[in-house]
Amino acid sequence: MRMNRIILCALLASLVGAAQAQTATTQLTPASQVGLGPEGIATDGTSVFVANQFSDTVTKLRASDGSVVGSYTVGHRPVAVAFDGAFFWVANYLSNNVMKLDSSGAVVATYATGDGPGGLLATNGNIWVANRNANTLTKLRGSDGLTLGTYEVGERPISMTTDGKHIYVTNNNSDSVTKLSESNGVVAGVFPVGDGPFGIAFDGGSLWVANFGSNNVMKLTADGMVAAAYKVGDGPLSAVFSEGVVYVVNNGGDSVTKLSALDGTSLGSIAVGRGPVGLAVSGKNVWVTNSGGNSVTKR
Repeated sequence: MRMNRIILCALLASLVGAAQAQTATTQLTPASQVGLGPEGIATDGTSVFVANQFSDTVTKLRASDGSVVGSYTVGHRPVAVAFDGAFFWVANYLSNNVMKLDSSGAVVATYATGDGPGGLLATNGNIWVANRNANTLTKLRGSDGLTLGTYEVGERPISMTTDGKHIYVTNNNSDSVTKLSESNGVVAGVFPVGDGPFGIAFDGGSLWVANFGSNNVMKLTADGMVAAAYKVGDGPLSAVFSEGVVYVVNNGGDSVTKLSALDGTSLGSIAVGRGPVGLAVSGKNVWVTNSGGNSVTKR
């Protein structure tokens, strides 16, 4: 529904979280204060980089204890971060570019993208960028930022995942997922999902799609067949798979739901800060950006 998408945009733009937190089985741990409106997050296991969309900065945290190491100026409205194994990449939504940073936070290079870059995926030596306003994906070569292709997808592409051969992207305003060949960008399928799909994860066999407007997560085969749908918290956004568990951020519920990737059984939830958006999992640690609280929770 269009109204749900308008609500989603308002949530992310004004840092409004839900008034009440969902009951959680895991206790909240102290949060690290970062910049304004933290959204994207990525880690190399030693450091955690956080994109602060309303501060035009990236905050670097020490992974061991969550302490702030530094803050670095990037482009206008940074919303996404990815780690390619050596460098961190930041998508600057209103600058229409991505920046490549080394582990010290220094900008190595800046590369142009499409209109409204808002999602990043590092895979097989390349960086994929979801251009929310252009309804396209840009493929960059990670070594030098060369544009290898631009591919049309659905309306307002948000998040991406890969099975190693294909890229899957959620189209937030089309209520669909587009599957593309990773080698040449040819569209291999378009799959209908729930209302306002946002996050997407691949567990090695199945896809998991967080539908913001439907308050559920759909499990799909790699060919787009819906295997099941599972209720989660209010306003599910990001989704990450790690070690048999699918983690889903509930923006309106101020929580993270844990589901068994085997059968969707609820494994409990984690209480986080206000208006959570981004999610990264490293080993046993779960990192969540709290856009409404200008903080990051480590669990």
